[in-house]
Amino acid sequence: MPDRPCVPSAWIGGVTAWLAGLALCAGASAGAGAPGDSIEVSASRQGFRPNLLTVHVGEGLRLQLKTADEEHCFAIDELRVEKRIQPGRTTSLDLTPDKVGRFRFYCCLEGPDSAERGTLVVSE
Repeated sequence: MPDRPCVPSAWIGGVTAWLAGLALCAGASAGAGAPGDSIEVSASRQGFRPNLLTVHVGEGLRLQLKTADEEHCFAIDELRVEKRIQPGRTTSLDLTPDKVGRFRFYCCLEGPDSAERGTLVVSE
């Protein structure tokens, strides 16, 4: 039996180059806009906790949305965001605001005027 690999060395070199390129792409995507901080947000009939979120424009934010009582929703109309929140499950939402301002979030199942609301503040 020969003492050589059964895979041609040119193929191994190609795979190595592909993996190196993949690592470079992954590193590039971890820059601006990638989720940085992770914040747990709880939804209930009493509202969202916390109900004030702050972030810088272009900065990534990962929200871990949870509820213990019943189904809720997290919506920000101006940023075109709407996520359902199921009891006993965590819903992740990656958010990178591209404009400065104060944006109201609310439970879309209850409507924008319900007690279930808060504010996302996006600064420079």
